[in-house]
Amino acid sequence: MTQGHREPCAGCGEETAAGSVLFSSRRVVAAGADGSHYVCSLCDELAARQRAGRRLSDDELRALIDNGAMAMTMWSNAPGPTV
Repeated sequence: MTQGHREPCAGCGEETAAGSVLFSSRRVVAAGADGSHYVCSLCDELAARQRAGRRLSDDELRALIDNGAMAMTMWSNAPGPTV
């Protein structure tokens, strides 16, 4: 991974560029003229939970990312505090 080249996950913001730990399991979703969106395997799984375990299509995932709902999907799946 070269310094300055970033491909963050659209859900959690973790780096998914070549050379990162998450590169091999990331999902790439074409975003038209904007390039591509990247989603780590954990965020892809969390998004699927919102659909009762059904993996989202590229179009569904792109819509979540483009309208800003991807971050909310990730936060709604975050575990609560433990006591």
